[in-house]
Amino acid sequence: MIIPAFLKEGQAIGVTAPSFGVVEPLDIVRFDHAKEVLLERGHPVKETSNVHTADETGRSSPMMQRVMELGSLLEDPEVGAIVSASGGDYQCEMLMGMDWDFVERHPKWIQGYSDNTVLLFKITAEHDIATIYGSNFGDFGMEPWHRSVSENLEFLEGRRKEQGSFPGYQDGFSDRVTGLEPLKEEREVEWISSVGDVSFSGRLIGGCMDVLEWYQRKGIVDMSGFTSKYAGDGIIWYMETYDMDERRIRKMFEGMSKDGWFEGVSGFVFGRPLFYQGGDYQEVICESLKEYDVPKVFGADVGHKGPRMTFINGAEARFDIAGKRAKLVYNL
Repeated sequence: MIIPAFLKEGQAIGVTAPSFGVVEPLDIVRFDHAKEVLLERGHPVKETSNVHTADETGRSSPMMQRVMELGSLLEDPEVGAIVSASGGDYQCEMLMGMDWDFVERHPKWIQGYSDNTVLLFKITAEHDIATIYGSNFGDFGMEPWHRSVSENLEFLEGRRKEQGSFPGYQDGFSDRVTGLEPLKEEREVEWISSVGDVSFSGRLIGGCMDVLEWYQRKGIVDMSGFTSKYAGDGIIWYMETYDMDERRIRKMFEGMSKDGWFEGVSGFVFGRPLFYQGGDYQEVICESLKEYDVPKVFGADVGHKGPRMTFINGAEARFDIAGKRAKLVYNL
């Protein structure tokens, strides 16, 4: 597994918009504040020309422009890490134009969540480069920073290798007034394990379930290389959902199992679902995965209901679950 070089002092953070652009006025305020704060912390921000543009559907720019903008940051020697401007619905279009040999020649940390699973997952699963499932760029614009944000930057800088769960989470989206609103800890965080207190380790891989389901259904990602190479280490799958229902989840897991995605699995970690329709979420998943006698953990700090821990695809990781709290430790 290629672990990209960590962000050096004075090195820039690149921002591009591989799906939606950032065009709402309060979102732009938040974005600009993020640039100011990161500059104060030693990292200027380089943004591509499509960050603040969008067509009538929300696309930041045509597919090949998005591909080229990402490539410009990958080959820019002044940029040490890349953070997605936003999520969206159209990152899958970029697959048609990606030059994967170019990506392999320019390994850098690429970070985002939600629709960003499209590139992050494929880069790690097929091209053996670690990626980060974590905050999109807007999180760096909250005031004050939540611990999840400051620790995220420490991971990017190579100054942190472990992280504890958070006390509370924000249960959905909140209205913006100033654009700088901090994360609200409205409900208590509870990591629930199917086997009680437990520790398990393995290579971390996953992302947004909505995208993973699309990948499995279309059959356009090859998991065989990743599973054959890392099954001996154990593989920890993490998933979180934006808008999935029971039927899709059951069918997805059936297909993933049939296709060998879970070979070598040592544990499953699930984030808090944002929109979900169907029977009890935990029961549906545990029943769907009953053939795998490994820990299944729910309520994790990953995905759409922040705060977000820094989940590093491809990294050797250990989860320690105790008393509805968790610690994530990496061997980087």
